[in-house]
Amino acid sequence: MLERFIDPTKIRVEEDCVEVDEKYVGERVEGFKIRGVELAEIGEGDGVEIIGDLRNLMGIHVLVSEISEETVQALESLFGEIINRMKGVEYKFRKGNVEITVSDLERFKPECVGKLIYDALKRIPAIRSVRVRIICDEKEFKKLAEKAEKIHREREKIRISDLDVDIFYACTSCQVYLPNHVCVISPERPSPCGTTYIEAKAAYELKIVGYYQPVKKGMAIDELRGEYKGINEFVRNINGEVNRLKLHCVLDSPPLTGNYAEAIVFYIPEKDGFGVVDRNYKGKTPVGLTFSELEKIILGRQVKGFVGVSRAYMNSEGFLRGEGGWKRIVWVSPNLRNRYIITHSDSHDD
Repeated sequence: MLERFIDPTKIRVEEDCVEVDEKYVGERVEGFKIRGVELAEIGEGDGVEIIGDLRNLMGIHVLVSEISEETVQALESLFGEIINRMKGVEYKFRKGNVEITVSDLERFKPECVGKLIYDALKRIPAIRSVRVRIICDEKEFKKLAEKAEKIHREREKIRISDLDVDIFYACTSCQVYLPNHVCVISPERPSPCGTTYIEAKAAYELKIVGYYQPVKKGMAIDELRGEYKGINEFVRNINGEVNRLKLHCVLDSPPLTGNYAEAIVFYIPEKDGFGVVDRNYKGKTPVGLTFSELEKIILGRQVKGFVGVSRAYMNSEGFLRGEGGWKRIVWVSPNLRNRYIITHSDSHDD
């Protein structure tokens, strides 16, 4: 295993690697695929560390000091935004499901990725030190993936309810692909890509990116189903085709779905119940469509009977609360079975 420690001040991204500019965020890229995993933690050390040679794996492990646990979670959610500023690079998905596509593998160097993340986080006044570890070695990547899975599961546990706060958060990051799209993130309803309420709140307060904003939820119209006057008005102003939003429903005014949903819930009329399929499942669902085919139907739209969800939302007490929750789930894809069905034993896989 090759390990290199690098002084970030000696890395010249523009000269040694690819062009970097915010205008490349949203660029569609064809080329070489790299599997990734991301994890940010509180820790010590400063600089950039490269472990292994880049082939088809890249783990991004960042240790920062002098900040809260909530803030470190928000930093992790920004890795994709930072790396997507590289020309010819497309960074998709979150946490343990990252997919990086690069058009020129020779110019996509781990050192430059580490430098970009290091510089972005160092600009935050509250952070004293930043240690960026870019892991390309297969064994070390596996260790990071296992560690990240455990930490992400713990972080995704919902500890506050929608009733505990007056402010929800809106995310418009997918507007680079889907004009007029908006996701509403509440304590019990993380975004379909997996961003939690705590992450959205901290990311907004850090001001590194501009696509999170607080929204007053306003008067409750239906707390069970997650409908609020202020949220309806906000979404209506951004997307004139959507007049009502019920955060915990599928059949009636479901939330919109952005580009990176971790799973999709769909209605099965013959069973009067719902199925859940994850992005990695390539087979057909009981309604005769694959994940990709379902995703094309709902991207940026409100479609009754279909909605994108995250793993974090599936762990929430609010999960489909307006439609009967897990008791209405009659089918799940195999990748989700062990993770969720053991806990929610009333549900089953056909």
